[in-house]
Amino acid sequence: MKQWFRKATLCLALVFSVITLASCGSSNSNVVEPIDPTIKSALEQQAMQYAEQSIYKLTEDKIQEQIDSAYKTKDAITYNGLTNYKNDLDRLGSFVSVDNASASKTEDGYRIEIDSTFEKRELKLTLGINEMTGATTEMTFEPVYTMAELMGDAAGNLIVGMGTVFAVLIFIAWIISLFKYIGVFEKKMKESKEAKANASVPAPAVSIAAAPAPAAAQTPAVSDDTIQAVIAAAIAAYEADTEGETVGNGFVPGPTLNNNLRVRPLRNRSVSVAQAETASVSAPVVTSVAPAAAPAPVAEAPKVTGAQGSIKVDAPMPGKILAVKKKVGDAVKSGEAILVLEAMKMENEIVAPQDGTVASINVSVGDAVESGATLATLN
Repeated sequence: MKQWFRKATLCLALVFSVITLASCGSSNSNVVEPIDPTIKSALEQQAMQYAEQSIYKLTEDKIQEQIDSAYKTKDAITYNGLTNYKNDLDRLGSFVSVDNASASKTEDGYRIEIDSTFEKRELKLTLGINEMTGATTEMTFEPVYTMAELMGDAAGNLIVGMGTVFAVLIFIAWIISLFKYIGVFEKKMKESKEAKANASVPAPAVSIAAAPAPAAAQTPAVSDDTIQAVIAAAIAAYEADTEGETVGNGFVPGPTLNNNLRVRPLRNRSVSVAQAETASVSAPVVTSVAPAAAPAPVAEAPKVTGAQGSIKVDAPMPGKILAVKKKVGDAVKSGEAILVLEAMKMENEIVAPQDGTVASINVSVGDAVESGATLATLN
C-alpha cells in the first residue's frame, strides 16, 4: 500500500512539473508598449476609409487591375490578399457596410482589424503597417462561416482525401500485380539467348552410305605412240625459245608442233598504285571583349533647412512625404496646408495649427517619417 502511494505521489509531482514548465514557456517576454489614443483613432479611421473606398466598393475589373499592378511591382502581400478577396466574392455577396476597426501596437508597427458586413456573411480584414516606412506588412481577408458550412467543407475535404488515398492504393496494388510477369520475361529472355547459342553451333556431319558409282563409259584406248608424242611436244615447248610478239590476252606464242598443237606460257603482270596524303591546318580564332562602361554617379537631393521656430508641426502618423507646399518665410493661416504625407496609400495634408510664418522645413520629398516627428516649425 505504501509503495503504491509513493508511485502515485511521484506521478502527480511529474505532471505538476510539466504543467508548470508549459505555462512558463507560453508567457511572452516581448512586451509591446500601448498605442497612443490619438494615433489609434487616426489609424482606425484611415483603415476603415481605405477598406471601404479602395477595396470593397471597387468592381472586379478594378480589383484585377490592382492585382496586376502588385504583380508587376512584386508586392506579394497585396497580390495574395486581393487575390484571396476576389476568389471569395461569390461567397460574400454585395458590400453592405464597414462596422468597426481596432488598432493595436506590434513589434514593428501597427495591426488593424476591420469588421465589415456583406450580403451573405461578415468579413474580417487584417492590415499590418510598418511604423518606420508606412508600408503594408499584412493583408488577410477572413470570411465568417457558420458551423454548418464548416462541417460541410470538412466533409467534402474528407471525401476528396479518402478518394485520393484509395486511388493511390489501387494504383500501387496494380503495380505490385505486374511483378509476377518479371519471372516470365526473364525466362523468355533466357530461352532466346539459349536458342541463339544453339543456332551458332555447327550441326554434326551425317554419314551417308556412298552409292555405287555407275560404271564409267569405256573410252577408246590411246596408243602408246600418241602419249609419247604429246609428252615430247610439251617438253619441247617448255625448252623452246618463247620470245616473240605478245598477244593482247597475255600469252606468248610458242612453237607449233607437227600435230598442230601449240603450247603458250603465261607471263605475270604487276600493277603499282601510288597514294598521296594531304593535311589541313585550321587558323586560330581570336576574339576580344570590350570593357563595360562604369555607371554614372547619382547625385543626392539636398534637404531644405531653416531656423527652428517656436511652433512645431508634427506628423500624426508614420508615412512618406509626397510634397512640400510652403517654403521658409511664407506666411500661412490656420488650417492652410504646408506638406502632404502619404499613409496607408492615401494623401494627408499637414496643416498649420495657427497663423504665422514658416520658420523651417525639416523634411524633403520622399523622406519616411515616424509618428510624432517634427516636419516644420512656425513663428
